[in-house]
Amino acid sequence: MREYLLYIKAFGGSIPQVQTYVTPSFSVDRSFWQEREGCVLHVIGKTSSLALAFSLRAKVNGYLMDQVGKGRVLTEGYVKELRALAASSVCEASSLYGREAVNVQDRRGQGWFSWESVEETVEVSYRGSKESGKLPGSRLSFLGGRELLRRSSSREKPQEAVLREILDGRALLWDEVESLLKKRGVDVHDLSAILHSFVLANKAEWRPGIRFVVTKGWRRNRLELVCERCGSAGAKVEITYCHTCEQGCAYCTACLGMGRSKCCTPYFLMDVGASLIRSADYLQNVARLEWAGKYSTDQSRAAERARCFVANPRPGLSEFLIWAV
Repeated sequence: MREYLLYIKAFGGSIPQVQTYVTPSFSVDRSFWQEREGCVLHVIGKTSSLALAFSLRAKVNGYLMDQVGKGRVLTEGYVKELRALAASSVCEASSLYGREAVNVQDRRGQGWFSWESVEETVEVSYRGSKESGKLPGSRLSFLGGRELLRRSSSREKPQEAVLREILDGRALLWDEVESLLKKRGVDVHDLSAILHSFVLANKAEWRPGIRFVVTKGWRRNRLELVCERCGSAGAKVEITYCHTCEQGCAYCTACLGMGRSKCCTPYFLMDVGASLIRSADYLQNVARLEWAGKYSTDQSRAAERARCFVANPRPGLSEFLIWAV
């Protein structure tokens, strides 16, 4: 059973800047920041529900931004408040979840979600160089004190580069990542840690398969469940007890045919162009696809609007959705 840890990174001068992170391997994060900058890591707690961890991160972020706007500094007492906020938010989410899960038995007997507050603060000293801020591409990478990437000879590409090429531009559930690598014959030690190193380097993104948000209402609050893969919500997201994370969970029935998207399943998104095959030679020799068909009137309109969006980017607009089969 995987566990995800929520922590706050404080760095900077007399008025520290703060960021919150969710990690499947805290040792990887400590090593990553040690190579890049000195900082203080305040651990908030851990859970086996990725959706819960992300929900709490959003809650803590909102509280932090509100307090920072008031000029408040991140003291140990302030961190204790954030740990208490996270714990109370878990209780609220558990209560709202139980309200929706009227036909599901709570097999834990102590609330729907597992959450363990962790009172730990780690000071990270900077030990890197000017070049350490770059994710290594031609050398072996050591994260958390263990060799994660291997190559049998100097002629072979580092597995980091191989992973980037395979996952470039893909959005896959965890099981799909493992199946794809197995199909390609790529054997990686501690895959979770390596993928998370991509996330820390802003080359990729983690998301829960199903995210949930506590939405405020004038009468009562409610728990909103949304599939990150297909965007389905409401009745299309089935609430259940999960034997994987051993707590309250949910899965999407709309895209079930493509694999089970769940609250505890990581949904991994690799940036387009993140691979190392971005040379001019590759771009010149890339295959071009030509289509001899004809658009319908609606397809032509959608294609033209998509072309205009790409050709004329507007500030603040980073996404363009085409709803199609």
